[in-house]
Amino acid sequence: MKTCGYCGTDIQGDYCSFCEFTLDDKHVLEGHKRVDHVIERTPDEAAIFLSTAELLTFETVDLLFLLKYARSYRSEVYHLRVISYKAEDRKTDQALEEIQHQSYEEYEKATRKVWVIENILKDRMGYYPVKVTEEFLQGYLHRIKQSQKKRMVLKK
Repeated sequence: MKTCGYCGTDIQGDYCSFCEFTLDDKHVLEGHKRVDHVIERTPDEAAIFLSTAELLTFETVDLLFLLKYARSYRSEVYHLRVISYKAEDRKTDQALEEIQHQSYEEYEKATRKVWVIENILKDRMGYYPVKVTEEFLQGYLHRIKQSQKKRMVLKK
């Protein structure tokens, strides 16, 4: 029997009378199951450079991985800026000033990408994680798997 992926109601076709709307294919399920969030891969690190509109299409779990990548990238850019400023203390020339200018632009871009991802997550979760460690990500993935186990069945 087909069931609604939100409330578990038995349905005919793709309309849920309890939720009062037409379900997309992802939410028309069998046997009172919950929507399965299968995480087969992590997003490519280069995705941090996508537009905000494109980032909005990502799943929340993917954004958590991207936030980790974006923060790491911003840290790398920051360290390059520090090195260029240390070099400036020893010698000043036009090429060094250009490097500093470019490194600032790259750092600003990296910081703004971090902010974009943090704010998308804040909109979805109500907060953004201060630290995204491997332990945090594995715990999040574990909670996703655990939440899929309980079926939506009422006993009469």
